[in-house]
Amino acid sequence: MRYAYRIAFLFTIFFSCTQNNEQHQLSDEVVLARIGSEVITIQDFIRRAEYAIRPDYCRQDNYIHKKIVLNSLIGEKLTALEQEKQAFENADDSLDSYFKGRKEQAMRQLFYAKEFHSKVTIPDQEANKAFKLAGRKVSMQFLNLPDIEMVDKIKQLDSSGVLLDSIYQVLWGGEAPSREMTWFDRENQELHDAVFSQNIEKGQMLGPFRTDDDTFMLLKITGWADEIKITESDRDLLWRDVKERLIEKKAKTEYLSWVSSLMQGKEMNLNSNVFYDYAEKASEYFFKMDSIKKNMLNQALWDDVEFETNTFNVDNVVDKDATILNYDGGSWTVEDLNNQLLLHPLVFRKRKMSRSEFPEQLRLAIADLIRNMEITKQCYAEGYDDHWSVELNTAMWRGSSNSKQYLSRLRSKNKQISNQEQWLAFMNPKIDSLQEAYSNDIEINMDVFEKIKLTSTDMMVIQRGVPYPILVPSFPILTSDNKLDYGRSSN
Repeated sequence: MRYAYRIAFLFTIFFSCTQNNEQHQLSDEVVLARIGSEVITIQDFIRRAEYAIRPDYCRQDNYIHKKIVLNSLIGEKLTALEQEKQAFENADDSLDSYFKGRKEQAMRQLFYAKEFHSKVTIPDQEANKAFKLAGRKVSMQFLNLPDIEMVDKIKQLDSSGVLLDSIYQVLWGGEAPSREMTWFDRENQELHDAVFSQNIEKGQMLGPFRTDDDTFMLLKITGWADEIKITESDRDLLWRDVKERLIEKKAKTEYLSWVSSLMQGKEMNLNSNVFYDYAEKASEYFFKMDSIKKNMLNQALWDDVEFETNTFNVDNVVDKDATILNYDGGSWTVEDLNNQLLLHPLVFRKRKMSRSEFPEQLRLAIADLIRNMEITKQCYAEGYDDHWSVELNTAMWRGSSNSKQYLSRLRSKNKQISNQEQWLAFMNPKIDSLQEAYSNDIEINMDVFEKIKLTSTDMMVIQRGVPYPILVPSFPILTSDNKLDYGRSSN
């Protein structure tokens, strides 16, 4: 498969660079280039190159391709500046909510990283215990069951020596489903701890474990294999990975406890008549958009825009002034909910669902939206909206959007351009001209640039469990020029 899609836990990748940098002001140490008041940090450069899919002409890890990447990112800033000059002619406030929503997501992620993840310490004794199991791959059969009554019946049959395959054959036909699990897989924590217990035995049945969709899972251990790391470098890498996974686990546990305290005493009550009417209309929209969202991932190489397909407005079919819920003593109308969705698209806990499940999953998604709203209030109270990394993240998305608007206007005037080769032939001289025009405003830290290493792996990094899952904007296809013959070098 040509492209790798990497799923990132909601904070680790994006804010890992902030762990040891507590100041709220941007340090020159992290800056790669300045374009007027705009900034490209070292981490921005790496992420834009490695967490989105680069085109063929700059996909490799050599120096020439690295210079094309830098020219492309600077070119994005320059075209964004040109678009801002035209803002009075093309005023569009519709994206303001989108950028505010992205900013608030970044605030929540940074808050988690600094207040929880960065403060966790793992004793060596705990890490050593986990290290012994970290190379293990456990094989198992499993059943997803609808209720505890069915769980008890299956466990009784198992204790009587009836094979799980036989049970499955009678109930559903065929063999019981099976899978493998590694120590690093992200699972329900209770399930993970049970599978990777040092006292586990072959043939042991584990569970039940309640799943996110309120079913119950039973596991039957069929065996395991332990991979032994031979070289010192492999063992060191595994040790670091184990420590990071343990830190993440502990930080998440403490964070969820804090969130539980934050939400204690707050209640959400739905107006069932309005809610189910809303849910019926919303389900039609979401199931229709499912295929569109899948196609979006395939457009990452050319002119993609992160359409927010979770933002749903039913004002035309449901009375916008009708009260859909009451929360913490206040009433929310349909319009109030829709306004919140402009900032925070719905995030469904269950990624695959039937239409009959949709109302319950919608209820949970609205509850999660309200939870994040309360977390965001705490972030504002503690000044995370002014942190440089949050401001630069917002500026990155705004600049990418402005650049795309500028390029869209150029394409609309040059409809004869039909492929990437023609587009680059058209754009290369325009970017050269902008580089020359803005040369006095461009500063590049060439010493730092020379030391940066890039991979040549195609990836599109997305995050789970957040309203804006795409980590960075798509790579800007603006120039294939590899000359850095403009601007000035900084120390």
